[in-house]
This record gives sequence, C-alpha cells and structure tokens, in this order.
Amino acid sequence: MSPHKLQSEIQRLSQALQVAEDREDRGEQIRLYEALAKLVPDTAMVHAKIARLHLELQDPQSAEPWAERALDMSTDPKVDEELLDTMRTHRLFIKNLERAERWYQASPSLPRMALYGAALSLRKRFDEAEALYTKALEKPLEPWQQSILLGLLGTLYFECGSFHDSIACHRLTMELAPNYYYGPFNLALSLEQVGRYQEAYRLYEQMLQKAQEHSGTHNNLSLLQLRFKQFDIAWPSYEARWKTSLKEHHQEFNTPRWRGEPLEGKTLLVWAEQGIGDHIMFASMLPDLLKLGGQVHVETYDRLYPLLHRSLPGLSIIQRESTGQVHNGQRMMHRQTWPRSDYQIPMGSLGEFLRPTLASFAGPRAFLQADPQQVKAKHAEYQQLFPGKRLVGISWRGGTDTANDMQSRRIEMEELAQLARLDNVQLINLQYGNTAPERAEAESLGLHIHHDANVDPLKDMDAQAAQLCALDAVLSIDNTTVHLAGALGVPTFVLLQLNPNWRWGVDDTTSYWYPSVQLIRNRELGRWGEALEQAVQRMRGSGVL
Repeated sequence: MSPHKLQSEIQRLSQALQVAEDREDRGEQIRLYEALAKLVPDTAMVHAKIARLHLELQDPQSAEPWAERALDMSTDPKVDEELLDTMRTHRLFIKNLERAERWYQASPSLPRMALYGAALSLRKRFDEAEALYTKALEKPLEPWQQSILLGLLGTLYFECGSFHDSIACHRLTMELAPNYYYGPFNLALSLEQVGRYQEAYRLYEQMLQKAQEHSGTHNNLSLLQLRFKQFDIAWPSYEARWKTSLKEHHQEFNTPRWRGEPLEGKTLLVWAEQGIGDHIMFASMLPDLLKLGGQVHVETYDRLYPLLHRSLPGLSIIQRESTGQVHNGQRMMHRQTWPRSDYQIPMGSLGEFLRPTLASFAGPRAFLQADPQQVKAKHAEYQQLFPGKRLVGISWRGGTDTANDMQSRRIEMEELAQLARLDNVQLINLQYGNTAPERAEAESLGLHIHHDANVDPLKDMDAQAAQLCALDAVLSIDNTTVHLAGALGVPTFVLLQLNPNWRWGVDDTTSYWYPSVQLIRNRELGRWGEALEQAVQRMRGSGVL
C-alpha cells in the first residue's frame, strides 16, 4: 500500500472511530482498531486500545493477547496508563507472575510495579511485595507518587491480614491525596476488618458524595445498615449485591418482580441466589411467606431438598438444575425452565417485605425438621457409644477463601485441645471435608473427636440434620453447620471472628435469625483461647454441661 493510500485509510478509520466512540459502541471500536492494527502493527497504543475495550466488556481472555503485545513492544508510560490499572483487577493478569515480573524489569514504572506486586501477593509472597513497595518509598518522590505506593502497601497489608498497618497506610494516602477517588473506600474496608463500623459507615457515605454510582460502596454500606439493624433502608440498598458480589448469579425473567403485592390467587417463584448457609437463613422467612396466601414455588439445592420438602409441605420445592458454566472455580447453575408464575423474587430480597423490623424476626425456635426415624437411630447409636456423656458437636473452620484466611475463621487443634478437660463431654465431629489429619493431631494432644463415617454433609444434609438433633449442643466456628443447627433449633454456640458477617450484628449475644444460637465474639485476630473459655461458660450457664 502506498504511503498516501495508507495515510488516507488511517484517517478514514480514525474518523469512523470517533463516531463509534461518541456512540459508545465498543464492539465497533474493536473492529475498527483491529483494522488499524493491520495497517500499523508496530503501534503499541493501538493494541492497548483494543485490550482496554475488551476489558471494559469484561472479556479479559480476548484482551490478553493484545495487552501482551502492547506491553512487550513498548515501555511508553501512556500505554501503561491505558492498561495496567484495569488489568490489575483481573485475576487472569496477576496470576502470571513471571510475565508481570518481566514487564516490571523492562520498565519499573508505578503501574507495572503495582501489577507485579499484586502477582506476588496472589502467590502469598507478601514479604517480597512489601519490600518492593517500601524500597520504592525510600526514593525521592512526588506526593502523588507517595500516595500511590502507600495505597498499594495498604492493600497489601489488607490482603495479608495486617489491618492496623493497612489503616495507617490508607490514612496517609488520604492526607497526601485528599481527592483520591478510592481513598475513603479503601480505608473503610480496613476499618471494617477490625470492627470500627461507625467510622467505616461515615467513610462510605463520604465516598458516595464523590461517586454516587459506585456499586461497591452501595453494597458495603447496605451490609453495614443490615449489621446495624436499619432494615427499612438496608433491604432496598441490599439490591446493590447484583452489581457486585452476586453479579454473575443474577437471573433475568419476563415475569415481573414481586414488590409486596397481595398473593391471594397468585403464584410466586422464589429463586435461589447464594450459598447453602445463606439459603437456609433466608428460608427462615418462608413460613411467613406462606401465610400471605397464593401458591409459592421455591428453588433449592439438591442437598436441602429433603429437609425443605419435609419441613414446609405448603411449598412447591424445585430442585436447582446442575447445568451452566464454571466461574471462579464454582459451577454456576441456572435453571432453564420455570413453572408459570405471576411474580418472581430472589430469596434474599424477601427481607424487605417479611423482615422490615427487628420485631418481625420473632418466630418459632425451629423451622426445619429432621427425619424423626433417623434422629431416633442416631441418638440410640451415640448413647450406646458414649453412655452418660454430654454430646457436643464440634466444627473448627469455615471456608477457604482469602477473607476467611485473613480473619482466621479457623481454630487450631492446639487451642481446641483446652476442651479436653471437660470430662463429661464427648465431642462429635461436624466439620465437613477431610478432617483426618486434624483429628489425629487433636488425639495426640489428648482431645478425642468422634468421627461418624456415615455422615457426610457435603453429600447428605438430611443425615447431618438427624445427627445434629441427636446432640445436646453444637460448638462451631461460623459456617454452614451453624445455620443448619440454628434452623433445627439445636442449642448452638457460634464462635465469631473479629469481623463477623453482617447477620450476627454488632454486639448481640443471641442471633435474631436463630433463637437457639448464642454468639461468642472473639476480640483477638486469629487467637481463640478466650472465646473458647467464654463458650464453655455459656454452655454451663445454659445447662448444656
């Protein structure tokens, strides 16, 4: 192609791109930039633009080859600014440590350093990431550069559970850059982790003054409102979850959303949205929903089907289909066909209409019912094995995601071993997953935890429900077991981490979701000795021991 014709074609594409940008037509922009990339293949910014557009469309896989070419062929700061802040929010780019290091070594700019540090953090190489940032802070820097590095350091400390250090860094960031968009948000996140909820609340409100549409702030503020029992404003705000934590779980319907209309003569579909524990908790509202009349279809998970079917015979229970796509390592299951209904609503949104005040939570001690024959058999089995003993179910760890690691929602066997002194108690294993190594460690410390090989809650929650009802009490970290035990009305003592889930409130000693669940709040990050002692005293005071 002649130089004149090349220039003419570039000009034509540039004009077309301007029109596509004005229309915010990203698909057309990508097509035009790809045509431009064929004409000027060595222009890094063109590749960067294509990658950025794919990222804006939440398609990091398509963005990856374009971003890699752009950053490999150029160290232009403008190319870095175009791409790297957005790339850092996608796991696809931070999981490749070797590539992030290569880009940083080629040009140690702040955006490349941030990506490299995030990649180190993902591998839990926190010391190396900390050294990377602190070494950079030792150099003469402009205030805006210092603020960026302190923000990165604050995020790193947050990820490794050093929350007080994180708070200090984010405060300094806000002092150096008071107009920094995410300053209040980042500081509020860290304050929440150490239970400073009122300060976090004010910062989220401050953040919304800067960015009224920031969905993360709306979501986090709604959770604090729920924590503070501000239900009248919290439940409507809780809808922000569909733009953040549950973005990939939302389902579209042609059926209108239920907004509290009368249900007499109508049919309502209630669909599942969250994990098993949340599902059980929100299911506590179903008996009240039935009182409104009409026919109610409720979607549930396979493991819960027998329990809900037995306990709420007035409902039409639909088992969730295990079809769909894989997202973040979990199978996303979407039902393809639904019964004909007049209205539909996600289960977590029922609270706006059925739990508008604290008083509206008052209800029976239990709303789920285990199989009576299974309960009788399991009770007889345990009485024969452990005559004269008080039977206490024990569970010592929650999930395995980063947030749980940060808050240490896990009790080590060395601390749990203090329960060995309770001579009249036999502990029964309620912990799901492979527990053999931990039980062996406990045995070596003098603590015997009986394992019932016939109960696997990951496969059969009906069997676990019967097991729970055969016990005198449950002592557990905050996990699904607590929800099931509470729903069955079993005396339960839950050990809460320093920053527990919103559902447990701020200083409540009994759950308003489950009347049989008592709350023991740990005031130390990752250390459970004092909380365990409090739990023992509570159990004695309640007549369990």
